Amino acid sequence: MRVLLAMTAAVMSLCLTAGAVQADAPLASHWRLDEASGATTVDAVTGASGTLSGNVAFGPGKSGSGLVFGGGTVSAPLAVDTSRSFTVSAWVNLAANCPERKCKLAAVSGDGEHSSRFSLGFVRDRQSLGNWIFEVAEADTDVAPITKSAVAAVPAEFGVWTHVVGVYDAELGETFLYDTGGLVGSGTVNTPWQGTGGFTIGAARKAGATTGFWPGGVDEVRFYGRALTMDEVFELYLSERG
Repeated sequence: MRVLLAMTAAVMSLCLTAGAVQADAPLASHWRLDEASGATTVDAVTGASGTLSGNVAFGPGKSGSGLVFGGGTVSAPLAVDTSRSFTVSAWVNLAANCPERKCKLAAVSGDGEHSSRFSLGFVRDRQSLGNWIFEVAEADTDVAPITKSAVAAVPAEFGVWTHVVGVYDAELGETFLYDTGGLVGSGTVNTPWQGTGGFTIGAARKAGATTGFWPGGVDEVRFYGRALTMDEVFELYLSERG
């Protein structure tokens, strides 16, 4: 009987710990993107506003409303220090693969003066048939060198809402990419620097120009002020998948 009680208590403890993981994570901002119309969206955590510009509008999202992009962007203040550890998550829906043999699309990116500090999105090239990607640049230059991107090992699914998460661990000098709660890729970053701008939904920045416009949906963008663990990312996915 004592053994059974002890085992029950241990299981309850594990369940409570798993359920508390997400609550303990430092949520810096949460862009629900639930506005029905208009040219602005509001961060549920900080109250900051983001501005829609170009071909982007509110439409069906993963949960309630979301953003549907066709060449537009949303610009907003960034609530995390990108020279330190951080996590960015989003639900994305890409209608189809790139028609070109080589492309790089950004669902969420962090702005520097010349190029993006980070970008969470999609890539198609000689090594990737069309995969999710999270990359963090080494310097705010026109070239914006990247030592090693975190790229999913398998191609992305199209036409469905997918939960993607990018984690930057400054102490380890590594990045991690998650797809639907599971770890799917890792990368390397050698030089920390803080992006001086805000962040963009729907595109990235390269050599002072906006590029990599996202053709599809984005919803539920979150930022955390540290590197979430594998368990925390999984708990976040479970809490949002519906």
